[in-house]
Amino acid sequence: MKKVTLLLTTILIVTAAFGQKALRTTAFNNLRKGELDKALQNIEPTISDASTMNDPKTWFYRGNIYLQIQMSENSDYKALDNNALLKAYDSYQKVLELDAKKEYYTETFQNLFIISEQFYNEGVKNFTLDPPNYAMAFKAFETSVMVNESFGSIDTLAMFNAALSAENARDFSNAKLYYTKVKDMGYPQPLLYNSLATIHIEEGDTTSAIAILSEGRKKYPDNFNLLIAETNIYLSSKQNDKAMANLVEAVKTDPMNPTIHYAVGVNYALMGDVAEAEKAYLKAVEINPDYFEANYNLGALYVNEAALSIEEANKLPLSAVQEYDALKVKADDILRKSIPFLEKASALDTTDRSTLLSLKEIYTRLQMYDKMKEINDKISELE
Repeated sequence: MKKVTLLLTTILIVTAAFGQKALRTTAFNNLRKGELDKALQNIEPTISDASTMNDPKTWFYRGNIYLQIQMSENSDYKALDNNALLKAYDSYQKVLELDAKKEYYTETFQNLFIISEQFYNEGVKNFTLDPPNYAMAFKAFETSVMVNESFGSIDTLAMFNAALSAENARDFSNAKLYYTKVKDMGYPQPLLYNSLATIHIEEGDTTSAIAILSEGRKKYPDNFNLLIAETNIYLSSKQNDKAMANLVEAVKTDPMNPTIHYAVGVNYALMGDVAEAEKAYLKAVEINPDYFEANYNLGALYVNEAALSIEEANKLPLSAVQEYDALKVKADDILRKSIPFLEKASALDTTDRSTLLSLKEIYTRLQMYDKMKEINDKISELE
């Protein structure tokens, strides 16, 4: 009786094992016929059964099924699993782990390449959504990088896009990680130096920002954007001499760029060189007459210069009438120079209160009462 029981048990085990292998074959046939729902239903039990779970064929078929679900144009099949691509990747990794005879290696690596492309496309899709989903884009690009690495390939474009997505998602840790990786690999993109510098600035590390831009400028000495980025940091950190050296170089590189001439004017004004600041602002306005900041700053430069003359006059003794009158005339003449530029600035931005208040003060001092009334009306409309 015991022998009969043992024989029946053995038969049951063999039958069960055969059953799982048959189910796997059925899943394969379902896949060939394009019946992805049935293929998925039949393959899943085989990955947890002892008779098939350690066979690379099981995982190879499973990977193929999930990959086809991901790539299907049939919405019903597409909806079978939202993580089909990741499950396909996990399945192929299992193939590489179990396939000692390397029966499925070639096809597995080919399919892993397809998976990396699919993740890359997912990254592009999320990056270009309206509004973009930068966090999801980063995750997709990062996974594409990881998949490529699993079969010995390095995709620097996916790495760069992962960094760019992380930066836009304000995930500065991952942005720095991937920007630094591609930089160290010699990726030919000057933008990454700008981006790394911007991240360092966001983190309050001006020293590192200047260092990375200096590195970028050594590699790309003719890159205008790196030059301007470095100059902006020098300007914001009040390193005026270094900023001016860069600006002089920038003017030579792009002499018809009004923004550069404006920056030169700002820097000269900060350094107290009024004459050079005036020349630079005038050049910016000559190139672009509708440049609000250049018009306003030039007008303000004259107002400040006039204020100095008035201050000097007020310090004179009461007996110095002639000198006082001369300084007053000088101040008024300088103020008149400011009017066309401040009026232009006000026309360009009718809501700018600072411009209106400056004009009101000038019109009052020069007794231009009609103009003063117009300005008062404009100020009242803003209140």
